[in-house]
Amino acid sequence: MTEHHQPAQHNEREQQPRLRPRIWVGSLADYNAGHLHGDWIDAAVTDEELRAAVERTLASSHEPDVEEYGIFDYDEFGAFQVGEHEQLDIVGRVARGIAEYGPAFAAYAQLHDADPGMLDAFTDSYSGDYDSPEDWAREVLHDGLETAIDAAVPDALRGYVSIDYAGFARDAELSGDVHFEPSSDARVHVFTIP
Repeated sequence: MTEHHQPAQHNEREQQPRLRPRIWVGSLADYNAGHLHGDWIDAAVTDEELRAAVERTLASSHEPDVEEYGIFDYDEFGAFQVGEHEQLDIVGRVARGIAEYGPAFAAYAQLHDADPGMLDAFTDSYSGDYDSPEDWAREVLHDGLETAIDAAVPDALRGYVSIDYAGFARDAELSGDVHFEPSSDARVHVFTIP
Protein backbone atom coordinates (compact mmCIF):
# COMPACT_ATOMS: atom_id res chain seq x y z
CA MET A 1 0.00 0.00 0.00
CA THR A 2 1.47 3.36 -0.92
CA GLU A 3 1.28 6.39 1.31
CA HIS A 4 -0.40 9.47 -0.09
CA HIS A 5 -0.06 13.01 1.18
CA GLN A 6 -3.31 14.88 1.43
CA PRO A 7 -3.23 18.39 -0.02
CA ALA A 8 -2.84 21.20 2.50
CA GLN A 9 -6.06 22.99 3.20
CA HIS A 10 -5.90 26.72 2.67
CA ASN A 11 -7.97 29.37 4.40
CA GLU A 12 -10.91 30.63 2.45
CA ARG A 13 -11.38 34.39 2.21
CA GLU A 14 -14.37 34.24 4.55
CA GLN A 15 -12.18 32.87 7.36
CA GLN A 16 -9.79 35.79 7.34
CA PRO A 17 -10.13 38.46 10.00
CA ARG A 18 -12.54 41.25 9.10
CA LEU A 19 -10.63 44.51 8.80
CA ARG A 20 -12.13 48.01 8.98
CA PRO A 21 -9.53 50.27 7.38
CA ARG A 22 -9.49 53.87 8.54
CA ILE A 23 -7.28 56.91 8.07
CA TRP A 24 -6.41 59.84 10.31
CA VAL A 25 -6.78 62.92 8.15
CA GLY A 26 -5.35 66.21 9.34
CA SER A 27 -5.45 69.76 8.13
CA LEU A 28 -2.11 70.84 6.66
CA ALA A 29 -2.84 74.49 7.57
CA ASP A 30 -3.20 73.47 11.23
CA TYR A 31 -0.10 71.30 11.04
CA ASN A 32 1.89 74.22 9.57
CA ALA A 33 0.55 76.45 12.37
CA GLY A 34 2.01 74.06 14.93
CA HIS A 35 -0.95 72.01 16.07
CA LEU A 36 -2.82 68.93 14.96
CA HIS A 37 -6.38 69.09 13.81
CA GLY A 38 -7.97 66.05 12.26
CA ASP A 39 -10.02 62.95 12.79
CA TRP A 40 -10.18 59.21 12.17
CA ILE A 41 -12.29 58.41 9.12
CA ASP A 42 -13.67 55.07 7.95
CA ALA A 43 -11.95 54.55 4.61
CA ALA A 44 -14.01 51.59 3.38
CA VAL A 45 -16.81 53.78 2.10
CA THR A 46 -17.70 55.19 -1.31
CA ASP A 47 -15.38 57.79 -2.80
CA GLU A 48 -18.05 60.46 -2.30
CA GLU A 49 -18.48 59.57 1.38
CA LEU A 50 -14.73 59.61 1.93
CA ARG A 51 -14.32 63.02 0.29
CA ALA A 52 -17.26 64.40 2.31
CA ALA A 53 -15.72 63.13 5.57
CA VAL A 54 -12.39 64.78 4.71
CA GLU A 55 -14.17 68.04 3.83
CA ARG A 56 -16.06 67.98 7.17
CA THR A 57 -12.77 67.49 9.02
CA LEU A 58 -11.15 70.40 7.20
CA ALA A 59 -14.23 72.61 7.68
CA SER A 60 -14.04 72.13 11.46
CA SER A 61 -10.57 73.72 11.60
CA HIS A 62 -10.06 77.11 13.26
CA GLU A 63 -7.41 78.09 10.71
CA PRO A 64 -8.43 80.32 7.78
CA ASP A 65 -8.51 78.99 4.22
CA VAL A 66 -8.05 75.32 5.05
CA GLU A 67 -8.01 73.38 1.79
CA GLU A 68 -5.25 70.79 1.98
CA TYR A 69 -5.13 67.63 4.03
CA GLY A 70 -2.59 64.98 4.87
CA ILE A 71 -3.07 61.36 5.89
CA PHE A 72 -0.99 61.29 9.05
CA ASP A 73 -1.88 57.79 10.21
CA TYR A 74 -3.83 54.72 9.14
CA ASP A 75 -5.13 51.58 10.77
CA GLU A 76 -6.13 48.07 9.58
CA PHE A 77 -4.69 48.41 6.10
CA GLY A 78 -2.61 45.25 6.57
CA ALA A 79 0.44 45.22 4.31
CA PHE A 80 -0.71 48.24 2.30
CA GLN A 81 1.20 51.40 3.16
CA VAL A 82 -0.93 54.52 2.82
CA GLY A 83 1.06 57.56 1.74
CA GLU A 84 0.58 60.96 3.39
CA HIS A 85 -0.68 62.44 0.12
CA GLU A 86 -2.34 59.31 -1.30
CA GLN A 87 -5.32 60.05 -3.56
CA LEU A 88 -8.59 59.47 -1.74
CA ASP A 89 -10.05 57.36 -4.55
CA ILE A 90 -7.07 54.98 -4.26
CA VAL A 91 -7.35 54.89 -0.45
CA GLY A 92 -11.07 54.15 -0.70
CA ARG A 93 -10.64 51.49 -3.39
CA VAL A 94 -7.97 49.66 -1.40
CA ALA A 95 -9.92 50.01 1.87
CA ARG A 96 -13.09 48.58 0.32
CA GLY A 97 -11.09 45.67 -1.08
CA ILE A 98 -9.53 45.01 2.32
CA ALA A 99 -12.92 45.16 4.03
CA GLU A 100 -14.31 42.65 1.54
CA TYR A 101 -11.37 40.27 1.04
CA GLY A 102 -9.12 40.80 4.07
CA PRO A 103 -5.34 40.94 4.42
CA ALA A 104 -4.69 39.23 1.08
CA PHE A 105 -6.14 42.23 -0.75
CA ALA A 106 -3.86 44.56 1.23
CA ALA A 107 -0.80 42.51 0.24
CA TYR A 108 -1.95 42.42 -3.38
CA ALA A 109 -2.55 46.19 -3.45
CA GLN A 110 0.92 46.86 -2.01
CA LEU A 111 2.50 44.41 -4.45
CA HIS A 112 0.94 46.26 -7.40
CA ASP A 113 1.23 49.83 -6.05
CA ALA A 114 -2.58 50.04 -5.94
CA ASP A 115 -2.78 50.08 -9.73
CA PRO A 116 -6.55 50.19 -10.45
CA GLY A 117 -6.34 47.67 -13.30
CA MET A 118 -4.49 45.20 -11.12
CA LEU A 119 -6.88 45.74 -8.21
CA ASP A 120 -9.73 44.77 -10.52
CA ALA A 121 -7.92 41.48 -11.24
CA PHE A 122 -7.62 40.44 -7.58
CA THR A 123 -10.33 37.78 -7.60
CA ASP A 124 -8.82 36.17 -10.70
CA SER A 125 -5.32 36.29 -9.24
CA TYR A 126 -5.82 35.27 -5.61
CA SER A 127 -5.37 31.52 -5.10
CA GLY A 128 -5.61 31.41 -1.30
CA ASP A 129 -3.38 31.29 1.74
CA TYR A 130 -1.11 28.34 2.44
CA ASP A 131 1.32 27.31 5.15
CA SER A 132 4.12 27.40 2.57
CA PRO A 133 4.77 27.54 -1.17
CA GLU A 134 5.34 23.76 -0.99
CA ASP A 135 1.82 23.25 0.38
CA TRP A 136 0.45 25.25 -2.56
CA ALA A 137 2.44 23.09 -4.99
CA ARG A 138 1.26 19.92 -3.27
CA GLU A 139 -2.37 20.98 -3.68
CA VAL A 140 -1.92 22.09 -7.30
CA LEU A 141 -0.11 18.90 -8.31
CA HIS A 142 -2.04 16.45 -6.16
CA ASP A 143 -5.04 15.89 -8.42
CA GLY A 144 -4.18 12.89 -10.54
CA LEU A 145 -0.42 13.08 -10.11
CA GLU A 146 -0.12 10.61 -7.23
CA THR A 147 -2.54 8.27 -9.03
CA ALA A 148 -0.50 8.51 -12.23
CA ILE A 149 2.72 7.78 -10.34
CA ASP A 150 1.10 4.82 -8.58
CA ALA A 151 -0.02 3.44 -11.95
CA ALA A 152 3.38 3.92 -13.59
CA VAL A 153 5.72 2.90 -10.77
CA PRO A 154 5.69 -0.60 -9.25
CA ASP A 155 4.96 -0.77 -5.51
CA ALA A 156 8.50 -1.96 -4.77
CA LEU A 157 9.92 1.23 -6.30
CA ARG A 158 7.26 3.72 -5.19
CA GLY A 159 9.17 4.63 -2.03
CA TYR A 160 12.03 5.91 -4.17
CA VAL A 161 9.90 8.21 -6.27
CA SER A 162 9.10 11.62 -4.89
CA ILE A 163 7.93 14.95 -6.19
CA ASP A 164 10.00 18.05 -5.54
CA TYR A 165 7.16 20.32 -4.45
CA ALA A 166 9.53 23.03 -3.23
CA GLY A 167 11.31 23.01 -6.58
CA PHE A 168 8.02 23.21 -8.46
CA ALA A 169 6.90 26.19 -6.35
CA ARG A 170 10.26 27.93 -6.81
CA ASP A 171 10.20 27.40 -10.57
CA ALA A 172 6.59 28.59 -10.82
CA GLU A 173 7.55 31.83 -9.07
CA LEU A 174 10.73 32.27 -11.12
CA SER A 175 8.77 31.78 -14.34
CA GLY A 176 6.43 34.60 -13.34
CA ASP A 177 3.35 32.36 -13.19
CA VAL A 178 2.77 32.79 -9.47
CA HIS A 179 3.82 35.08 -6.63
CA PHE A 180 4.13 34.08 -2.97
CA GLU A 181 3.67 36.98 -0.55
CA PRO A 182 4.39 36.33 3.15
CA SER A 183 1.44 37.14 5.40
CA SER A 184 1.45 38.44 8.95
CA ASP A 185 0.48 35.02 10.33
CA ALA A 186 3.56 33.15 8.99
CA ARG A 187 1.63 31.83 5.99
CA VAL A 188 1.80 32.91 2.36
CA HIS A 189 -0.73 34.59 0.12
CA VAL A 190 -0.59 33.02 -3.33
CA PHE A 191 -1.31 35.08 -6.42
CA THR A 192 -1.27 33.83 -9.98
CA ILE A 193 -0.10 36.34 -12.52
CA PRO A 194 -2.96 37.28 -14.88
